[in-house]
Amino acid sequence: MPSTDLHGNEANGTWTDEIINPPLRSRPTILVVEEDNNARHALTKNLRQFGYRLLVAADVEDALEWVSSSAYIHADLLLIDLIGKFPEEALSVGQYLRAQAKYDAQTPLVVMPEKVAKEVEGTDKNVSANDWICYYEDSDQLQRLLVRLLQ
Repeated sequence: MPSTDLHGNEANGTWTDEIINPPLRSRPTILVVEEDNNARHALTKNLRQFGYRLLVAADVEDALEWVSSSAYIHADLLLIDLIGKFPEEALSVGQYLRAQAKYDAQTPLVVMPEKVAKEVEGTDKNVSANDWICYYEDSDQLQRLLVRLLQ
């Protein structure tokens, strides 16, 4: 089966059992904040295929409303892609969201910039203790990072 990138485009390579069925603890929950409707659909489809439970917000306001709700379910990781924001801006928003949700700093935060330079594409950058920028190339790369952070 061919792999796809986060936008549903076919990518080179194939899925492996290690990627599809990662050795993770019982179904981690990811709070996804993805502002692009098309990207949100493809991203959540891939994350569900990987076995994650998802809390999905269309924007930061939705995410803030969700985390302040009495029905809120704790997320094990925050995954954020904000349209038109530089990675540093998205990190600040994610850190604010993490604080509003009353997560400790150990809760991983992954920011996916929408546009990246060719030379950093396919790399993950640890910018502080549990804050990462994923310059994604395909969904396999994102999955490898998530497996590392959620173990």
